[in-house]
Amino acid sequence: MKLDSLLTTLKKAGHRITPQRRTICGYLATTDQHPTPSQVYTSVVAAHPEVSRATVYNTLNALQRLGAIVEINVGSDHTHYDTNPAPHVNLICLHCHTIIDAPGALPAFDWQAWTDAANGFQPVTAHVDILGFCQTCQAHPPSAPEAFPVAVCPSQE
Repeated sequence: MKLDSLLTTLKKAGHRITPQRRTICGYLATTDQHPTPSQVYTSVVAAHPEVSRATVYNTLNALQRLGAIVEINVGSDHTHYDTNPAPHVNLICLHCHTIIDAPGALPAFDWQAWTDAANGFQPVTAHVDILGFCQTCQAHPPSAPEAFPVAVCPSQE
């Protein structure tokens, strides 16, 4: 079902459904991870060496622009894609950049009414990112003190 949705989204936007795009969408439809573009490319090209890096990046960008997947930026060179369009919470580790879908739904809130009242914005999906440190990074902190940044109030500087 998810594969059909991704392919339909591309087709309705005027993109040809090539075997390469079908392969990329197939990977996205079956992963439960939040892959980086490089991870998508590595996974896809292992089974289909004819898929180019440019096709992977262009397909990801098209799907993101169309709202079929969500781009999550976790700092410089750490772009991930969320293939879960349902509203949910992402737990993002600031050290290892792992992204975990938190169990359960978003807290009850009428997003549609709020965005409509605010400025007539039509939401496609909603997600909340909570930044912190995963259990692994808490148990094995890096040796460099700057690896776990501490917020400093401007009045304390």
